[in-house]
Order: sequence, then structure tokens, then C-alpha cells
Amino acid sequence: MSVTFLYAGIQHLTDPSYFDASKPGFIGHLISQYAVGSPIHDLLMGLVEPNAVAFGYVVAVGEALIGIAVLLGLFFKVASFLGLVLNFTFFLSATWNAFPYYFGSDIVFVLCWLTLLLTGPQAGLSVDGWIARSHKSVGWFVTKPIQAPIIAETAPKPEEPVRSEIQLPAEAKLYPKQVNEVNRAFERIKRQFVSHEEIQSILEFVRAFVISLGADRNDAKKILEGLRAIINRDAFESTPQ
Repeated sequence: MSVTFLYAGIQHLTDPSYFDASKPGFIGHLISQYAVGSPIHDLLMGLVEPNAVAFGYVVAVGEALIGIAVLLGLFFKVASFLGLVLNFTFFLSATWNAFPYYFGSDIVFVLCWLTLLLTGPQAGLSVDGWIARSHKSVGWFVTKPIQAPIIAETAPKPEEPVRSEIQLPAEAKLYPKQVNEVNRAFERIKRQFVSHEEIQSILEFVRAFVISLGADRNDAKKILEGLRAIINRDAFESTPQ
């Protein structure tokens, strides 16, 4: 956008016919052509066309300055707004009679300028960003970075009684990521049976068994024997006398 506007401004300023009333490319002749069928016909013919040279310089210099400002990120939002106004004026005049309407580029430029106006310059890659860091009062020049959402702190959970856990074999061959996944899965299950100590003990045996599958088989055998003892004991205690 900035390069296009800078190029357009330089082209108009260096075009000898643009300010020469005897040439076909004179700005005054162009305005008269644009006014035909334009919704701002009266404004163009009553104000702009009689002062065509002055308006021609305003447009050419304005295009060049807007291009430079956007390229440097200097007064970025102001330049984007002026670019939007300028292209919208061109849309109502120079390309109003373009058919189909999408052959005219000005309406596309309007939407591009609107996007730049709403987003603003990048704080670290613009003059506006440097100015905003030095002078907080003009911080509105630069779009503020998106802040991470603030998550409300949840009420602390009541402390649970400390329970003894089964020691895992040192030779466990599973990768740390797999061990962590197993531990998280069993912790979720344990929280569902927080009031059942016997079930939690069984879960600790099972968790240790799963993690030790790749370790010494003797460790797995000991764990299974302990698990079987708990189950048999529970079954014996639940048998009616």
C-alpha cells in the first residue's frame, strides 16, 4: 500500500501534463470526466474543478506523504485514515462508473486502508512504536499487543491425608513421557475414589505394575503377588461366617 501510494504521488508530481491545462492529461480535464454520473458531481464541478491545480498538488503530495508515513510506521493510523478518505473519494469519482464495479481498484484500497487503520503498526518495527515507548501519552498510535486472558484463581482444595505410595523399580524402561501419562491417568482415577483407601492401594499396585512392565520381571511378580494378597484378603473378609 505504501509503495503504491508513493509511486502514484511521484508519478503525478513528475508528469508534466498533469498540471498543464493544454494537455489531455490535465487534472482539470480528468475531474470533468470523473464528475459525469458521480454522486459528488456538484462538489467536483463547483469546488474541485475550478481549483484543479491546487487540488492536484494536494493529491500528489498527499499520496507521497501517506506512502512514506505508512512505510516508516510514522503516524501510521493517521496516514491510513487519510489514505482511506482519499481512495473513497476516488471511488465516488474516478472509478464510480467502472463496470463491473470490481474493475475499479479504489474500493479494494478502501478496505485495505481500513484493515491497516484498525490493526495499527507493529510496535517493534515502526517509528510510532519507538515514540510510544518514549511518550506514553501517544501510546494510542500503536495497537496494544493482545494480552493473555486472566484466569480466575480457584479456591484451594482441602489438603488430603498423606498416603504411602508404592516405590517404583529403578530399572523401569518406559520413557519419562509414558510414565507421566500413566501417572496422570491413575491420579485422575484415584481422585474419583478419594474415600476408598483400599481401592487406592490397589490402584497404586496396578500403576507400579504398568510402569514396571519393561523392568525386571521379578519386580512385576512381587507387585502381582501383593495385589493378589489384597484381593484375597478382601474376599476372605467379605465371606459370611
